[in-house]
Amino acid sequence: MSSNKKKNILIYLSKAILIALLIVFVVRSFFVESYTISSTQMETALLKGDEVLVNKTAYGIRLPMTIFSVPFTFDSLFGLKSYSTALEAPYYRIFDAYLKPNDIILFNNPLESDKPIDKRALLVSRCVALPGDTLEMKNGVLFINNMSYILSPDVVNEYIFNISIQKDIEEVLQEQNISIRNYKLSGDTASIELNKYEAFIVNQNLRDSLNIAVSGVHYNESYKMAVPAKGMEIDLTAFNLSAYKQTILQEQGSKARFNNDKLIIDGKEQARYIFEDDYYWMLSDNSSHSIDSRSLGFIPFSHVIGEVTYVWYHSDNANISEDRRFSAVK
Repeated sequence: MSSNKKKNILIYLSKAILIALLIVFVVRSFFVESYTISSTQMETALLKGDEVLVNKTAYGIRLPMTIFSVPFTFDSLFGLKSYSTALEAPYYRIFDAYLKPNDIILFNNPLESDKPIDKRALLVSRCVALPGDTLEMKNGVLFINNMSYILSPDVVNEYIFNISIQKDIEEVLQEQNISIRNYKLSGDTASIELNKYEAFIVNQNLRDSLNIAVSGVHYNESYKMAVPAKGMEIDLTAFNLSAYKQTILQEQGSKARFNNDKLIIDGKEQARYIFEDDYYWMLSDNSSHSIDSRSLGFIPFSHVIGEVTYVWYHSDNANISEDRRFSAVK
């Protein structure tokens, strides 16, 4: 083969590879991207080790804000920062669409204010309340717009039982191929985490039912507040300042400060405030091991990346059923 032919082949292959990489880069940046579930906070809808597809067009395409970034990396490469903040574009989204209740969402952590929005840590949780909705927590029960929120059957809770039936429980779990999560012994009782369906199956196979153990600080909280919506105006009462302080600071940045429970923006005290973005309330299915709105506060629409739609692979446990692969996320 002549040197010219070899050169032409190399040029052709180089162009083909470059075009393929460009297509993959565009698809990942604007349309669909794979994400690895790295925690148990969405069990059992999503399991640790699930590789999921995120539809970035579900709520409109969010354009990149960090202009200078190493392709095919998120925020680091070999332990070093893989982007530069020397030039940043303002937030912009085309073909906006609203989130729907119970959608499972990939979003950026709003508390990482020292990073560009699109380089903040990625989190997955379930959307339970929309802009303008009223949230109320009473005796461990969440109400949205005065209606009790019906939890997903995938929500994991802790169940306790007497150790006298421990062997029976273990046999049922093994027979029904139910995963053992956070199995604990304490005196004459034991506890395990199950979702609603798993608990039902266990109850059907036992003479003694399991008892749910309502525990955790979030179950003891009581509050009532509106989810901020773009253009919504509020009076800055003592309660509103407490409930929305974090959100206001996120929107206003260095322009805002609080002094003796008073909001100061650009040096002027404010009696009212108008929100600049739509917000959502996110709750994870596994409430005992979660990072969601209970710790993060309201999630701004600008931080929403897309909807988690399919599990296409599972990399963490070889015993996971093949049925999970290419299964829809609910």
